[in-house]
Amino acid sequence: MQSQKSPQPAVSAWLFACLMLIAATIIVNGLMRLNESGLSITDWKPITSLKLPTNDDEFQGVLDEYKKLPQFAKSFPNMQVEEFKAVYTLEFANYTLVFIGQILFVLPFLVFFLMRKFTTSQIAKLVLVFIFGNMQSLFYNYMWQNSLLDDPHFSPYRLSLQLVLSFTFFALVLWQLLTISYPKPGIGGFELPKPPLFLKVFACLTFVAISSEIILGGALSGLHSPLSFNTFPMMDGQWIPEGLWPFQEPVSGWYKNFFEDVPTVQFSHRMVAYFLTIFIPLFCLFGRNNPHIAHLLPILFSMFVVEFLLGVLTLLFLAPVPLAALHQAIALLVFGISVTTMHRLFLPIKSIAYDVGIVAV
Repeated sequence: MQSQKSPQPAVSAWLFACLMLIAATIIVNGLMRLNESGLSITDWKPITSLKLPTNDDEFQGVLDEYKKLPQFAKSFPNMQVEEFKAVYTLEFANYTLVFIGQILFVLPFLVFFLMRKFTTSQIAKLVLVFIFGNMQSLFYNYMWQNSLLDDPHFSPYRLSLQLVLSFTFFALVLWQLLTISYPKPGIGGFELPKPPLFLKVFACLTFVAISSEIILGGALSGLHSPLSFNTFPMMDGQWIPEGLWPFQEPVSGWYKNFFEDVPTVQFSHRMVAYFLTIFIPLFCLFGRNNPHIAHLLPILFSMFVVEFLLGVLTLLFLAPVPLAALHQAIALLVFGISVTTMHRLFLPIKSIAYDVGIVAV
């Protein structure tokens, strides 16, 4: 029995590599936030800066430059060379991943363009995605530097915005990968029914809830909220803690509750998680026989359960770095599965080739 391949396997492999690099960058950024690092490299230049210090003397020289910044005095006044190595190496990995990602996107794109592997529509979409990625990267670097120069603590607004931009870039590349990777039509098959509207609504609501949970997670990190209300399922013995929604201004102040008030942010984060514990199983139940997404829903449910449990453990153990980093990594995976589910429903495969037993457009 022959297997059906993507019509553009090389392009698909290239986009998949780009996607994995974006995911790695998001995870490294998360580690940087957890370590409150971000300015140890005081003068980054592409190409010439792609070299780690090789001995203690070189690291000490870089550390001496870092000591001139407010972040050192306010956050790491007693940092020694050995501690600095870990912080510097993590930031070096972040800059290197971004630089490699730009090269990985541009050079293969030009090669495939010259080989006429893209349609006009694909060229336009990929160029727009690349422009967004570069703007996101430049804005992120500007925001990161300027948010820490005078205040060494990360703003919950900036953290949430940075997560939105990073996850959006991830979703855009994933969407293009899924579209380009559709297999070729088979010979002989039957038409699949169009996905029903209610499943599309389920997919959209799931995506919105997962995205909201990620945004609230950025605010939690900025407020150091995982270090408060470290009990589950109640918050310090209360299902609904006192003092929620302290900002009552109808227009100019209501949003502050979700970014500046620890009880409100953590309560909202928990409520969205509880909503998903009900909504995702219902989505799985109603979509279990739909040929477009039946194979995706058990994976979505399983990964969400893992993510939920990791969130609880992160809270109970006061957000240790390994647990918190794994929590964010699984959140990215859940987010990616949600995007894939939406893609399969809004750009569905049209037919199945029964003669070779594979899915085809």
